[in-house]
Amino acid sequence: MLVKTTRITIETEGLLFVRRCKTIVTWCPVCCAEAETMTLEGDSPGEDIPSTLLRDWLAAGKLHLWSADGGPDRICLTSLLRCFESEDARRLPTPKPIPRTGE
Repeated sequence: MLVKTTRITIETEGLLFVRRCKTIVTWCPVCCAEAETMTLEGDSPGEDIPSTLLRDWLAAGKLHLWSADGGPDRICLTSLLRCFESEDARRLPTPKPIPRTGE
């Protein structure tokens, strides 16, 4: 199993960093393909994305969320990026400035 760190950057009318998180390439049962995924444990995008927007994407079947073998819930990053590309992303709040650290 391949584990790496990914930075997700989405551009709408500005720049929004969802979160730096650990991702794992695994099988997404909805995409029926291998995809990068992140867990909801500790890496939750909930602080950056309104929970109502996440619930709407889940209810519409746009965001792929599942739990494999009783493990932590996983989000398919391919589906998350598609959600941001949709018109719903315009409902996102104005991003807060992120303090720069040594990169």
